[in-house]
Amino acid sequence: MSKLVRQYIPTVLQSTMGEPLRSEQRTGELLPRLLTRIDMFVIFIAIVLFIPNASVVQATEGGGAITYLYWVLGTVTFLIPGAIVSGQLNRFMPVDGAIYIWTHRALGPLWGFFAGFCAWFPGVLVLLAATDGIILLIQGIGTQIAGPNAEWLDLPWQQGIIVICLLLVGGWLATLSLRPIMRIATGVIIFYGVAIGLVGLAGIIWLLHGHPSQIPLTISKVQLSSPHFVLYGVIILALLGIEVPFNMAAETKQTTTTSLFLRWGPLVVLVAYILGTFGVMVVVPPGSASLNYSAITAVGMVFGPPIAILVGIIFVLFFVMVTVLYNATFARILFVSALDQRLPRSLAKVNRHRAPYMAINVQTTLVIIMAIYTYFVGPLLYFGKANFTTLVYDITQAATAVIWCVSMIILFLDLPVLLVRFRSVLAQKKEQLIAPPWLLYLCSFVGGLASLFGIWTTLTLSWDTSIISNRDWSFYVGYSVLACLVIGLVGSAYPRLLTSLGEQTSAARENARLFSELNAAYTKLSELDQLKDDFLNTASHELRTPLTIVQGYLELLGEMEDVDPATRQAFINKARRACEELVLLQANIMDASRIKLDTAALQCSTIPLKEVCTSVIDLFEPILLKEERSVKIIIPSSLVVWADETRLKQILRNLVANALRYSPPQTPISIVTEEEDEQQMVKVSIVDKGYGIPPAKQADVFERFVRLERDMHGTTRGSGLGLAITRQLVEAMHGTITVESSGIAGTGSIFSFTLPTMDGIIQ
Repeated sequence: MSKLVRQYIPTVLQSTMGEPLRSEQRTGELLPRLLTRIDMFVIFIAIVLFIPNASVVQATEGGGAITYLYWVLGTVTFLIPGAIVSGQLNRFMPVDGAIYIWTHRALGPLWGFFAGFCAWFPGVLVLLAATDGIILLIQGIGTQIAGPNAEWLDLPWQQGIIVICLLLVGGWLATLSLRPIMRIATGVIIFYGVAIGLVGLAGIIWLLHGHPSQIPLTISKVQLSSPHFVLYGVIILALLGIEVPFNMAAETKQTTTTSLFLRWGPLVVLVAYILGTFGVMVVVPPGSASLNYSAITAVGMVFGPPIAILVGIIFVLFFVMVTVLYNATFARILFVSALDQRLPRSLAKVNRHRAPYMAINVQTTLVIIMAIYTYFVGPLLYFGKANFTTLVYDITQAATAVIWCVSMIILFLDLPVLLVRFRSVLAQKKEQLIAPPWLLYLCSFVGGLASLFGIWTTLTLSWDTSIISNRDWSFYVGYSVLACLVIGLVGSAYPRLLTSLGEQTSAARENARLFSELNAAYTKLSELDQLKDDFLNTASHELRTPLTIVQGYLELLGEMEDVDPATRQAFINKARRACEELVLLQANIMDASRIKLDTAALQCSTIPLKEVCTSVIDLFEPILLKEERSVKIIIPSSLVVWADETRLKQILRNLVANALRYSPPQTPISIVTEEEDEQQMVKVSIVDKGYGIPPAKQADVFERFVRLERDMHGTTRGSGLGLAITRQLVEAMHGTITVESSGIAGTGSIFSFTLPTMDGIIQ
C-alpha cells in the first residue's frame, strides 16, 4: 500500500478540533487498510449475535411469549440508537479505538481513558464467557451423543484446561494476518446463520407436526414487573457491541465500509434472536429451555442427534472465531492508548503480520489468569460442583453487561457534547450529519436511559433465581463490577498522579539527554578526526610519489640541455602519466565527498548487462594488449538489470582497474553472473588471479582510505577510496558488494556485487 493511502487525512471535525492525537496520525502507518464492508458486517455479527443468549432469556421467570416484544423493544430503544450514534461519531472521527478517542475529544483525556477501559474490559470478560460457552456447547453435544446423563467436562479443572487451551489458540490466531482470518470468519458466520435458521425451522416443523408449543405463543398481558425488567436487562446485554467494529475503523478500505452493518446489522440480529428464541420456546420443555445449549436440544428433538451435533459443532466454531475477533478488535483500544502514551509504549508494537501482538498477548495473559482463578481457585472458595459452568457464564456476562453499559452511557453523552460544541461548524457543513440533529439528540437520550435501566436490572435481579438468589447475585456481580471500575478509574488518573513526579525529574532527564547528545557529538568528532588523519596519511603517501616523479623529470629536462629528442619525449611521457595519476587521485577524493548527494539523483532504467560490461572492457584495451591479458565476459545477452548506466560503468571500471592493478601481467580476468531467483537479483563477479586479500582485512577494504600494508610500501598506488565509492554506489542501487579471497598469492580475489532485476523492482 502506498504512503499516500496510509497518510492521515483529517475529517472536517478533526480539522476543527486542532492538533490530532498521535494515535489518529500513526494508526494508518502501522496497521493495513484491508477491511471490507463484508468484514465489518462479520465482525458485528461475531460481537453481538450470541445465540446462547436466546437460552438465557428463557431463565427469566414469567417471560414467555412477551420475550418477542422485548427483543423488538431492546432493538428499538438500544441497538438502533446505538447504531445511529456510533455511526455519527464515526463520521466525525473514523479512528481505531473508537470510544477512547471519541470521549477524549468530547470530555477530555481522563474520561477518554476511563471510557476506553469500560469498553475494553468487557471484551476480556467476554473472551472468558465465550470459552465457557464452548464448554456448555460441548456438554450439549455430549447429551446428544450419550444421553441426558452425560458428564462431559463436568469437573471445573477439566473445563479450566480446555478454556486455557482455547484462549491460547485464539490469542495466537489473532496475531496472524487479518486477511485470511476474515475469510475464515466469513465462512463460519455463513454456517452460523444456517444453524440459527435450523433452530427457528425446528420450531416451525414442531408446530406443523401437531405438537403444542412448550410455552404459549400468545401474550396475555404486559406487566411492569421484576421478571420483565430482568428480561429487558438480559436483552440489552445480548445487543451490546454495536460500537465495537468501529475499533478498527481506521483499517477499512473506504469511509463507507461501515454502512452495511449499520443499516442491516440490527435487523439481522433481531431476526436471528427471534428465530433462536422461537425454536427454543416452542420445542424445548421449560425445565431445559434455560440451559445454554437449549438451541442444540431444539434441533435434536426435531431433526435428530446427527443434525444437532452438526449445529453444535458450528456453534463451537463460531465461539472459537469469537475469541479471535474479540482479541483483535479490543486490542485496538490498548494499541491506540499506548500510541498516545497512556499505556506502556510496548503495547503499540506490531509484528510482521502488522497485528498489535503485544496488546493481544496482554489480553490473553489477563484472561488466562482470570480463568485460572475461576476454574481452579474459585470452586474451592465459592461454588460447589452443581451448575458451576452456568454460574460462571451468567455472572461473567452480567458483569460484562454493567461495565459495557457504563461505556455506552459515556458514548451516548459524547455525541450531544460534540454537537453543541461544534454546532456552528456543523451548521455550515450539514453533510457531516447522518441524520437530523433532533433525531441524534433523541437517540442519545433514549440509548442513555436504556443503558441506565440495563445496569439497574442487571445489578439487582438474578437472571435465574433457581440457581442463584437475588442477594448473592447482587454480591457477586456488584463486587466484580466495582473492582473493575476502580481499576479503570485508577488507570485514568495514573498519568495525572505522575505529573508532579515528572516535573521534578524533568531537569534530570534534560541533563541526561544533553549529556547523551554531547557524548554522541564527541564520538562523531573523534571519528571525523580519525578520518582526517587517515586521509592525510594516505594523501601524503599517495600524492608524494607522482609529484616526486613530475618534479624529478622536470628537473632533469632543465639540467640536460643537450638531451636527445627520444629521451626528452620519454621524460615528458613519464611526467604526463604521473600527472594522470594525480588527476585520478583528485577525482576519487572528490567522488568520496559528493557521492551521498549524487546517489539521491540516480536515473535507473533497464540496462543490458553484457553490453555495458563489453563497453567498459574496451576502455582498458591498451593495457590489456600491453600486458597480454585476456578478459572473459560470461553473461547471457538477454540479461538486464535495473541500474543507473553511468554509475554502473563506474562500478565496473573501479573493479576491473583493481583486478588489473593487483594481479600480474598475462593472468586472465573473468566477469561472470549468477541469477538469484528468490531475491530477484543478479550477482556480478569480477575474478582475477592476483595477490589476494587476507581474510582478516576483507571487511576493511570497503572503508575509506584503507589500503593493505603491502600496497602502502609497494609500487602499486591508489587512493584507498575506489572500493568505498563502489560500495556506496552499489548500495544506492539496492545491491550489496562482497569479496572472497584466500589471501594466498596467485589464487586471486572475487569481487561480487548484486543488482535488482526488473521483476525485483516490481515486487
